[in-house]
Amino acid sequence: MSKIKCRRRECARIRSEFSLFLNRRRPPTYEGNPFCSDMCLKTHFQYELKDKWHRLQLGKRRAIPRPKLGTILMQTAFLTRDQLDQAVRLQAEVRQGRIGEWLLRLGYVEEHQVSAALARQFGLPLINLKHPQANTEALRLIPGKIARCSNLIPVGFDDSQTTLRVAVSAPVNFNSQEAIRRMVGKGIIAYIGDESAIEHLMEEWYEPEDLDLSTIPAFRSLDDLVGIGNDIINAAIRDRAQDVQAELTDEFFWVRLDFPSETHHHFFRYGAPAGRARPPVPGDEVTGAYAVRH
Repeated sequence: MSKIKCRRRECARIRSEFSLFLNRRRPPTYEGNPFCSDMCLKTHFQYELKDKWHRLQLGKRRAIPRPKLGTILMQTAFLTRDQLDQAVRLQAEVRQGRIGEWLLRLGYVEEHQVSAALARQFGLPLINLKHPQANTEALRLIPGKIARCSNLIPVGFDDSQTTLRVAVSAPVNFNSQEAIRRMVGKGIIAYIGDESAIEHLMEEWYEPEDLDLSTIPAFRSLDDLVGIGNDIINAAIRDRAQDVQAELTDEFFWVRLDFPSETHHHFFRYGAPAGRARPPVPGDEVTGAYAVRH
């Protein structure tokens, strides 16, 4: 009879498959890792949330030096210093918008020039989105709300079908891409595309409710996050989920619960006051959550 070692670091308990079968209360795995009891799963999940939160806050303090977009455009798009200075001045006065947006509004550059400059700034290849075909399998992997939060859209797979190709616009969010890679279990290849084209494809390929962020529950502190996490993990245990997976980024908290016949996705946004989320129930209409049948 095979043995299962609990994933929680502080637990040295080893249980047999037979004892778990007799107990009839085998906890869900977390990212495929087994636990000896519900309490060990809850403790480990809470530890993981706190660790993700602290690593995220630490990462915010690390700035990666990149060439400035305006400088690149002066080198590649015949933008003058006076034009750039005017755009910077307007941006500072209004205190919103990106410099590329201001240059477009003023008519000093074209969108494809901004996209090319972004590709050079972030070291990513360009993609032409004029006549793409929707890939149903790729779209199924990334929910519309995550696509909207991350400023990207899935456009297909590589030849081996093991890597997901996504088109992104500014600001390029590498943290979201890494979270998506872990959640879907595939590599990510990012391409820079025109922002207007990406927006058009989102509206064409996803249903309006899939892109609506206005009803997503939100959190603004570690305590909020832990409270939401506890509610979800309790629901996962209660409803006999098979596996739990969770990702935290600057923009969202994304949890996936895998059941035998369907997968439930739950989304929470960072930055606004939040009350305790109601524990999700399979088949229920829960704000910020939906189910995908296998």
